[in-house]
Amino acid sequence: MNKNFVLELFRILLLILTFCSCKSNLDQEETILEIRKGLHSQGLVYQNQVREYLLYIPESYNESVSMPVMLNFHGFGGTAERHLRNADMRSLSESKGFILIYPQGTLLGNYPHWNPSPVGEGNKSSTDDLGFIDKLLTTLPEKINIDSSRIYACGYSNGGFLSYSLACNLTNQIAAIGSVAGTMLTDTYENCNAYVPKPMINIHGAKDPIVPYQGSTGLVSIDNVLDFWSELNFAKKLETDFFEGVENYIYKDSLGTPLVSHFKIINGSHTWDYNSLLSNNTSTNELIWEFVSKFDINGYIK
Repeated sequence: MNKNFVLELFRILLLILTFCSCKSNLDQEETILEIRKGLHSQGLVYQNQVREYLLYIPESYNESVSMPVMLNFHGFGGTAERHLRNADMRSLSESKGFILIYPQGTLLGNYPHWNPSPVGEGNKSSTDDLGFIDKLLTTLPEKINIDSSRIYACGYSNGGFLSYSLACNLTNQIAAIGSVAGTMLTDTYENCNAYVPKPMINIHGAKDPIVPYQGSTGLVSIDNVLDFWSELNFAKKLETDFFEGVENYIYKDSLGTPLVSHFKIINGSHTWDYNSLLSNNTSTNELIWEFVSKFDINGYIK
């Protein structure tokens, strides 16, 4: 075989191998960059099960600067992907600068759900969602730079149930919560372990047929929920703001800090999207972020 031909073949092979190696490094680098910005499906192993969540990191993220975190939970029978479409906070994440997480519930029968109560006798769900979220928040700093003093939780319907429970059971991790078309389970109401004030915003339709405003078996009425959180927050001063179709009840402490806010949507049904019923083109997403972002784990941010 011609010596020059062999040398030329070897040179071509070397170029191919070099190109493949560079491409592999490039792909790896692109993967690292993708994890840092945009929307990604993530998972972690908890109790021998892979628990999934959607993670959104805004373009403004800088690994040298910690960012607040917003957890947003879907309702019973929902999914993280569908809830992202219905309660999409990505534009707020970009403009306000926070990390966004949409966790995925596990199946109860054939339907995704959240278990707001500790696992135990009498609980029809064996899923430890409180433990899952605890582990998620504990391991998240290994991936991204989060501001652990500003972790917020909000949710729709069953996801709202979980938000209340997180405030009660992960009190040292959750700074403030929001609930849309959700309430407290009787179990959460009677066994809440919150030992410090915990700001809360609640948005609920007065004509909700799924989670009735007046409560039902196992579900606490919204009036009792407001009494509970205003007492926990030492927020005894009530101010009201009524506008067409909406009643806003604001509970303040002795310093005038609004620690509990409730929007009663008079003709509201069971939905996240009350945007058309709110004034000044304010969205549900904006109401929640505008309220919770005023607080960190130590209270009102001055």
